[in-house]
Amino acid sequence: MSSQAGQVGIYGYTAYSASKLGLRGLVKALQQEVIADNIHIWLIFPPDTDIPGLEEENKRRPQLTSIISESSGAMKAEDVAKKALNGIKNRSFMVPCNFEGFLLSIAIASLSPQRSFVMAFVEVVSIGLVPFAALFFQWNWYGSGMLNRSRN
Repeated sequence: MSSQAGQVGIYGYTAYSASKLGLRGLVKALQQEVIADNIHIWLIFPPDTDIPGLEEENKRRPQLTSIISESSGAMKAEDVAKKALNGIKNRSFMVPCNFEGFLLSIAIASLSPQRSFVMAFVEVVSIGLVPFAALFFQWNWYGSGMLNRSRN
């Protein structure tokens, strides 16, 4: 279980993003080592998940981190579990849990195991468009952060 913060570094989550990005590298390498034995590994990327700790976390995290997280929204734990199980059933290596996670999965897909011809095609065709979407999100996040800093 990773996180959308394991797909891209998130302001305010330096250590968390680094550990989740490291998990992605570990799982990619491990999948290569065990695939010959027909062992499959899945990497699940949920956004914020509505569990008791999230409310407490929201009280402490920087405002820009909250703005970034709100762009993807929080999911109920049951919905994350359903997405995870569906991804496992579909034999997807990377399992995003929402639309933003799906876009991020395409953006980071290079050299990831891909078991679906359709998804491989989507990744190849859309890889040039995804950076534009990412720029939009980043400009929105950083613009919001700069506005908030200039007001203080």
